Amino acid sequence: MSNMKNTIFQGTIHHSGYVVPDLKEAVDFFTDILGFEVLFSPGPMKFDDDQLNRYFGVPAGSSIAGAAFLQYGGLQIELAQWTVEHQHPYQMNPSDVGAAHLAITVSDLDAAMTYFQAQPSVSVREISPLGFFYITAPWGM
Repeated sequence: MSNMKNTIFQGTIHHSGYVVPDLKEAVDFFTDILGFEVLFSPGPMKFDDDQLNRYFGVPAGSSIAGAAFLQYGGLQIELAQWTVEHQHPYQMNPSDVGAAHLAITVSDLDAAMTYFQAQPSVSVREISPLGFFYITAPWGM
């Protein structure tokens, strides 16, 4: 059984998913600011039964307002906008359990800093001594 993981996992990550409050705003940010390419965007999904609860573990009555799959440098991400009656509308802090970030390699850290500082919708933190900096999207991601 200890080798089971070696036989079922293919050794690659298919994609990472992020829940966003406004799909259009998020897609625009990832394409216009970061240079991602939209691969496909399935329409809204709402079912009269509990399919979404069974598939995703979301509360009963939830629906997907929209989703988009994007790609950059071989990395694929999924953006999803949920419609949920009691959704928590706040953005997690980077130190909160379950918080995530997306790290992108750049060829010139200073040029990247200058580029992001020129984007009116992006919040930019200072460069760390470890050679990275955080940006925050308009919705807080």
